[in-house]
Amino acid sequence: MDGAWRAVRAMAVLASVLAAGHIAAAATKADLEREVQRFSVACAKNDVYPDLYDCRCLTEGYRKGVQEADSTRRRKAIVRDNKLLQQCPASQSSIAAWFKHDCSTSLTGRPDHADLCNCGAEKFSTAFRASPPESKREIEILKKDAMQACGLAEQKPARHPMIPLK
Repeated sequence: MDGAWRAVRAMAVLASVLAAGHIAAAATKADLEREVQRFSVACAKNDVYPDLYDCRCLTEGYRKGVQEADSTRRRKAIVRDNKLLQQCPASQSSIAAWFKHDCSTSLTGRPDHADLCNCGAEKFSTAFRASPPESKREIEILKKDAMQACGLAEQKPARHPMIPLK
């Protein structure tokens, strides 16, 4: 699920970089719109974001936040402070497709992986849409809960066998 974590961090970092590096405190409307467009492109090109979150919704929320922000410092935290991730989940089918791909990749050795991944995708996408996560930890918890609900027991670390010494 490393990709999802990168995606969550990427949006926060992107907003921070855009606000800190490209725009002065007294930015013009054109500067602000360029910042919003860079945000939009970065979201669309991200390897995970377009599958889990609606980039158009995020961009519009970011645009509104940029217009309301009175300083560069405030723009750095727009995604977090305006809870844009919670307001902008992708469609349930997009989230489910992402989960199925991620699940299939990690469970390819199991003969029942297709059934587990289909079940998990349904549970994960429903839970994700009901309460969109805002961190890697929350995504991991949703993923784990979905798989457990579908019958995949939590895997415990392998134990080394005891070798009896006589």
